Amino acid sequence: MNLLIANQSIKEQMENWITAVIKEYELNGEVRKHDRCNMISNGISLLMRCQTNDIDELCLVIATVRLDKSLQSQGWFKSFLSYCIDINPWDIVAIEDVDNPRLREFCKKNGFAPISKFFATSFIVNQQFMKTLAVKEFNS
Repeated sequence: MNLLIANQSIKEQMENWITAVIKEYELNGEVRKHDRCNMISNGISLLMRCQTNDIDELCLVIATVRLDKSLQSQGWFKSFLSYCIDINPWDIVAIEDVDNPRLREFCKKNGFAPISKFFATSFIVNQQFMKTLAVKEFNS
């Protein structure tokens, strides 16, 4: 499902997508049409999902993040992750297939649990730890 609307911020796209997921789940008891959403805004490209392998419930999944060079290493991802925790209507926030070595080390060092042995580079976010970090307010 692609809910991209021209000139919408990532925040607006996230809110619209999560609302669509919740409505679909309440209507059908499952999510198929809105199970993923591509988002693009101001040098940011995201793929978000509400389901992932080896987690048997709806969850907020950060599947892909691509940032323009100007946004990299500026705290954008930590800010976004904190925002995801704040708006997440489910119990779990996960990050899929962490290829970035710095991010993978950050996850391991800060108690983010691998989703499973088979998906060792995908992590369940340690929300308690993230709430202790001082991060910039997410405004993308």
